Amino acid sequence: MDEISRLQRKRNMVLLLAGASFLVWQGATLGIDLADATSWSEPVGLFGLQIALIIGAIAWAGAMLLLVSYQRAVQWAGACSVLQDELFLQNRARATMYGFAGMIAGAALLLAAATFIEFSAVIAIRALLIIGVFIPLVVLAGLGHESENEDA
Repeated sequence: MDEISRLQRKRNMVLLLAGASFLVWQGATLGIDLADATSWSEPVGLFGLQIALIIGAIAWAGAMLLLVSYQRAVQWAGACSVLQDELFLQNRARATMYGFAGMIAGAALLLAAATFIEFSAVIAIRALLIIGVFIPLVVLAGLGHESENEDA
């Protein structure tokens, strides 16, 4: 069972890395979009956003490579059915539900904000995309970590 626990910890680490890197990458892109929309031209701030965008994109690519590595480790260990147990499937469904609820809440906030602030559809869509990807990844990793602690 030690190999299974190691694979579960690796899965949670990859999910957290993917969520954080996606947030940095797309958050920086959203920041650049907002800077363009408001004609904000402070060079230091834009440079910081561009650096964050590059670091986030590289980290996202690294997280995807780690995901491929994780999938190969699971196949090599023959542990796919053990790792895809009922608890994981329930946690995945809960994470998806939280992501959906987050997107609905984000859409409601954007709709309310649109009455006071004018922004483009690209900004709204990118904000919803960030919410819709980040929340399920982090929630799934968190629920996986909770189940790890219960097993210990």
